[in-house]
This record gives sequence, C-alpha cells and structure tokens, in this order.
Amino acid sequence: MEEISFNIFNVLSILSIFATVIFVLQLYFLKQRNASTPYFAFYLLCVSVIVVFFLIVELDYQKLAIGLVPFFMFAVLSLGPVLWLTVNSAVGGKTNKIKAHLLIPVVSFVVFILLLGIVILLRNEPSGEVVQELLIYITTITLTLVFVSQNGYYIYHSLKLYKNHLKRVGEVFPYTEQVNLSWLKLLVYGYVVFILCLIFSNILDEVWSEIVFHTVLFIYIIFSGYNALKHEPVFKTLKEEGEELKEEVDVKNLFFTELKTALLKAMEVDKLYLQDSLTIHSLATSLKINSKYLSQLINMEFEKSFVVFVNEYRINEAKVLLKDEKNKNLTIEGVGYEAGFKSKSAFNVAFKKFTGDTPSSFLKKEI
Repeated sequence: MEEISFNIFNVLSILSIFATVIFVLQLYFLKQRNASTPYFAFYLLCVSVIVVFFLIVELDYQKLAIGLVPFFMFAVLSLGPVLWLTVNSAVGGKTNKIKAHLLIPVVSFVVFILLLGIVILLRNEPSGEVVQELLIYITTITLTLVFVSQNGYYIYHSLKLYKNHLKRVGEVFPYTEQVNLSWLKLLVYGYVVFILCLIFSNILDEVWSEIVFHTVLFIYIIFSGYNALKHEPVFKTLKEEGEELKEEVDVKNLFFTELKTALLKAMEVDKLYLQDSLTIHSLATSLKINSKYLSQLINMEFEKSFVVFVNEYRINEAKVLLKDEKNKNLTIEGVGYEAGFKSKSAFNVAFKKFTGDTPSSFLKKEI
C-alpha cells in the first residue's frame, strides 16, 4: 500500500511541475503580456521549485535536497510577496518598490548559501556540526515565524487590494461580470488552502493528507494558470488618460452646459444606455470629451455616480417594457437584456435597489 501511495505522490508532483512549466511558457511566449504576467509566472516558478524540492526529498536524494535548501527557502519566502505583486499589477496598481518586497527572500537565500558553504568546508571539523545545527535552527525559525507573519501580511493586503478594486470598478463600469477579476480572490484563498494543506500534511504525516495536499496543489495550479492566461488589464484606459492629462483645469471654466446637453441627448434620444457594454470611457468617446470631465459633470450636476446615472435610465426603460402589453411573451431576463443589462442577476439587483421590488413582483402589481 505504501508503494502505491509513494507512486501517487510522484505522479501528482510531476504533473504539478509539468503544469507550471506549460503555463509559464504560455504566459511568456504564447500570449500578449500584461503587467501581471511576469509576476504570476515567477509565482508559478516558485511553486514549482517547492514541488521539485519535495519530490527530491520523497525520492530520498538527501545530498541534492540539502544543496537545494537555499533555493527552496527563497521560493517559499517569495510566494507571499509575489502573490501580492501579481494582484497589485492585475488591478492596475503601481509596483515601484519591488526590491523591498523581495528583500527577505534574497537575504535568506544569501545567508543559506553562506551557511551551506561553511557546512561543506567544515564537514570534517567539530565546528562544522555547530554551523549545521545553526542552519537547521535558522531554517526552523524562517519556516515558522518569518513565513507565517510574512504571509499573514501579504494575504491581508492582497485581499484589501481586491476589495479596493471592486469599489473602483463600481465607480467606472455599470457591469462587473468581465472586470471584477474574481479569480484573483480565489487565487489568494487558494494560496491559503495550499499553505494549510502543506502544514497539515506535515503534522499528520498520513497517506491521505499527502494525497489531499498534492491534489489540491495540482488543481490550484491548473485553475490559477488558466485564469491568468485569460486575464486582460482592466484599467489600461485609465492609465493612458492619466498620462495624457498633464494639468488640472478649473471645471468651472469648462463647457459643462454644452456637455450636459450633449449627455442628455445621448441618453434620452440616442439611448446609449441600451448598450450593455457601455462604460464611462466609451460614453466619453462618443461625446468627444475626456472621461474625467464627464465623471465630474455627472457627479456635480446630477449628484450621482456614473453607474447610478446609467442604471436609472435602464430601470425606467425596463418599467416601460414590463408595462407594455406587447412584451407579454418576453421573459424577465429578456426585459433586462432589452433595457441594457448584461445579465439577469445584474438586472434583478439593480431593479431591487431602485424600486424596492423585484421585476417579477413589480409586474404582478402592474397586472
């Protein structure tokens, strides 16, 4: 039974390593790279180094495993920082202090290289045993206190980045299905599960716990790698506009009156709100104005956010459609699509928020 389990560990480890290599190659060569690509590729490489180390330990290649300890420690301590860098870049954040985030992994790598070199040089001396014990002691401290505290910090800030991203998306896009990057949240939560499975597999030291760990790891790599390949920058337009807009202009001196007239025409006559992919950027483009000024107009003149402004038109359109006898054969979902909503769930949430009723209950009251 142990021999079968041993083979299972090896197969799962090799599959995980193979998957990371495939995804890294795709991220670098088969896909147009975005800001988060190199960080996530590095993240996968760190995971693969850890898996390779465990595989060598399981195969009982002790000397090779000892030689890989510095690389293993570097990979382990890089996971948290690189995870944060991946999330940060994916949501459009700045990454000016990369070296500061990787300082601990780099320092630990150098320290372990030096200590390992000393152990090798003094392997036949009594002092060599002292250095070896020191190496073991430092490894234990690093893998407990440093690793746990470091990951607690980066996991918290990664989730905070994602939360801020959702808030920012809500202020710019009237829909979130394609831009909420929910896979990033699952990436972080999956990382937490990965750590917990790693800890429990070592504490319990049972066959089933090892199988669970390797299975979870393989699934995590496939899921995160696949979603990373699909990811596109969300705030590319915002960055470009920020670079083009080099100076602030007093909004009182702008042609807000003309812009307001053009905006109302675009919404009430042209009914641009019926476009389910409408964003403040696409609306600003149609009005031939910078989206920053359009946002200021909506906030100041209508005292609403862009999302609320657009969805009010859509809800009013949906009310008309629901009341119209000609639309009896139209489903609730169909009404939502006709009114400009991207999905049934988005329609229901918005309708409930603005009217206090669901579309179905509203229709019953009208009947």
